[in-house]
Amino acid sequence: MIDTAVIPRLAADVGEALARTRFETLAPDDRKQLAIATSTAVAKEYQLTLLNSSGTLLSDDVMAELTSALCDTVLGTAQLGPLLRQGHRYSDFHINGAEKVFAKERLSGRIVALAPIVDSEDELVDLVKKLIRAYAPGEPRFDAGSPAVDIQLPDGERVHAMRNVVDPPVVLAIRIPDFSLESIRDLVDNDTIDADMARFLYAAVAARLNVIVAGGTGSGKTTLLRVLLNEVDPMERIVTIEDLRELHLARFPKRNPNVWSAEAVKPNVDGQGEVTVNYLLREALRQDPDRIVVGEVRGAEALEMFKAMSTGNEGSMCSVHARSAGNIVSRLIQCIPDREPNQVCIEIANSVDLFIHLIRSPSGPRITSVLEVDDHLPEVDGVVHTTKIWEGDGISHPRLMGRLSSQRAAMLHDHGWWP
Repeated sequence: MIDTAVIPRLAADVGEALARTRFETLAPDDRKQLAIATSTAVAKEYQLTLLNSSGTLLSDDVMAELTSALCDTVLGTAQLGPLLRQGHRYSDFHINGAEKVFAKERLSGRIVALAPIVDSEDELVDLVKKLIRAYAPGEPRFDAGSPAVDIQLPDGERVHAMRNVVDPPVVLAIRIPDFSLESIRDLVDNDTIDADMARFLYAAVAARLNVIVAGGTGSGKTTLLRVLLNEVDPMERIVTIEDLRELHLARFPKRNPNVWSAEAVKPNVDGQGEVTVNYLLREALRQDPDRIVVGEVRGAEALEMFKAMSTGNEGSMCSVHARSAGNIVSRLIQCIPDREPNQVCIEIANSVDLFIHLIRSPSGPRITSVLEVDDHLPEVDGVVHTTKIWEGDGISHPRLMGRLSSQRAAMLHDHGWWP
């Protein structure tokens, strides 16, 4: 076990060493790597001092725990560190005040209770403020006049904190991304899909079909988008646009060497400086992208997304919240309230090739439906005509149910898939 009394002193040594570097000016990823290297060096010096003074030799596990504790302290994640290191097991953490911490198991979605990480509400507020100083550009306010804040940590974890308007007085929700699933093959290996569905998805990506991935919160939409995009030809130029960065394709440089991502900016306290997803999408079209990806469409950017899909950016993708496959079109119509439903349906039919719907089952994410969008039948009364190609019950793997149109079937056949 670590002697916790030495951590503040050693963390101060790490802080002094980092102060002699350009630590504060570095990007979050580089800052983390420098903090790890410096914490490791200080921990080794402490080990040498112990060995010389008392003959004590710390185990490798204790040294790793000490290094992690020092790194957490100097990076501002402090009490969150022990939780974040369990991200392989849990997908979300819910911190309801100082006394209650819950976690959602990554595979089953089951909620379990964990030990508290702070002793008081004030300590929890201080933790959030440290995270803001370290990782939130512009250091947004977190007070009675601005009671909510979003923060993204170096490894992609998303922290959403609220205070004053909630009971208990401070709550945090932390989403932990899963970067272990890199390819379609990984989805087969972890039993999310079977080999037949894998061949279909490979071909859909290679044939540059436009895809909308839909599902509820935590159903695996972002993971599926990331996996599909990791199968794109490495020389294609991909642009990702998100409200909060979640796809992180740059983490896979061999698969996506020509990718850049843009993130929306919220207005400052004076209401200035806002950069919307819709604006970023329009500007990105001038960057000569091969494929445009919007992490999640929530509003008017849906219309720009449809335009991009239908005017030369084939193979583009996005996601949308929808509780069922039949709910996808109505959700997209709701995104564009200033257009008549029939106009939106025409845009969808002229731009989208496939809807893929997922749910979170007790055994993990499951694809329940793959629908082909029919672009030949007239769209009336808010209806988009679709054909169900794959259907599943959310427990077993989906089965091939219908036939693709001859044109799209030929496109997929050219890339290795046929029913």
